[in-house]
Amino acid sequence: MRLARPRTLAAQLALLVAAALFVAQAINFALLYGEWRERSLNAISAPAIARIHDAAERLQQGVGERRGPFGRRVRISAESAVDAGAPREPALEARIADGLGALGADIAEVHVTRAGEWRGNPRRQPPGPDGEPEPRQLYLVSAKAGPELWINVPTIAPREDDWLLGRLLVQTAVIYAVVLLAVLWLGRRAARSLDRLTDAAAGFGASVGGGRELHVEGPADVRRLTEAFNGMQRRIAAMLTEKDRMLGAIGHDLRTPLASLRLRAEGVEDPEERERMIATCEEMSATLHDILTLARVHQSAEAPTTVDLSALADAVADDFAELGADVVFEPSPRVIISLRPVLTRRAIRNLVENAVKYGGGARLRVAAGADAAVVEVDDDGPGLPESRLEEMFGDFARLEGSRSRATGGAGLGLAIAREIARGQGGDIVLQNRQGGGLTATLRLPAA
Repeated sequence: MRLARPRTLAAQLALLVAAALFVAQAINFALLYGEWRERSLNAISAPAIARIHDAAERLQQGVGERRGPFGRRVRISAESAVDAGAPREPALEARIADGLGALGADIAEVHVTRAGEWRGNPRRQPPGPDGEPEPRQLYLVSAKAGPELWINVPTIAPREDDWLLGRLLVQTAVIYAVVLLAVLWLGRRAARSLDRLTDAAAGFGASVGGGRELHVEGPADVRRLTEAFNGMQRRIAAMLTEKDRMLGAIGHDLRTPLASLRLRAEGVEDPEERERMIATCEEMSATLHDILTLARVHQSAEAPTTVDLSALADAVADDFAELGADVVFEPSPRVIISLRPVLTRRAIRNLVENAVKYGGGARLRVAAGADAAVVEVDDDGPGLPESRLEEMFGDFARLEGSRSRATGGAGLGLAIAREIARGQGGDIVLQNRQGGGLTATLRLPAA
């Protein structure tokens, strides 16, 4: 099973440092173990080398017997005291042979094997947990000093360092605790600044002026990033303000000649031609109004107000019903939330208008969830191809290719409605209903 990789900055830093510490401690353990093994080999081999070298010199000088006991811990024999089938200790054999060679002893061969445990004199050895001296490993060393001449000596291993691994584990735990806590603190401090930056970027454009500037804090690189974001936000806000001024001027400049055209159209004597010209002027005015609304939807100065969403939807349904449209508001509970009522009313009106145009009528209902309030608009039209549901929210998107108001308008109604919803932290989705028809769902945050 694949392990999940940490996703936050602090967790990734902690994991990286933990892995680095683990590698460092593994190398440290290997070095300490090698040093301990070297000391152990020296402690085992040094006494044996001294005794064998001393015995070999005495034999060369003709001191003592050439068989049997030869000193307190040395025996001389015609064969090696190490049995031929006994397990050998190559590392110790090489160490002792090298040591004897360095001293100039004429030793042809060295055999080493384990010879059981040695406890020693209780009066001279520190007692173990059972009150007796702790057992130590006993080795038997046989060195060939000549034909049928072997020098046999015992040697004892030093006490094992049972606490070596424990000390390393405690050391590792202390290092992990100190370093990882520091890394987590630093990572979370940097992550908090990045989280605030992320939230500000996600909410950018949802309010007039592009949002509040972030407080500059944290490490130097995060401070530079925050300052750059604040500067970018100011530049974009300035461009949006300039765009609004430009659109306002364009709208004013276009409305004036459109009004003049309408006045001229009303003076045309041919009734049919007059009606066509007036309809064209009205269509151009309506399209211009939709374009300006879409461009300015995020720059609205309307403040959020606590309202009853059910009452707002019911009022929209009444407006259409008074115009003779088949629009019904189904009984719904009161849903009190904070929203921009004028913009939200426009979004609901656009959804209902689409349902009336393409489905012949609309049914509205409001529901409240744990974290969102929902307005659903159903129609009994033909629905939409599944592949084009999301495409309908694009600017000037329509199933029918023309831009005539008689066949549905310029294709900006859903785009405007979604921008209004998203500007308040919500969204709008379309879904085909089983049995035919379409459901448009406006979702707004409950808090």
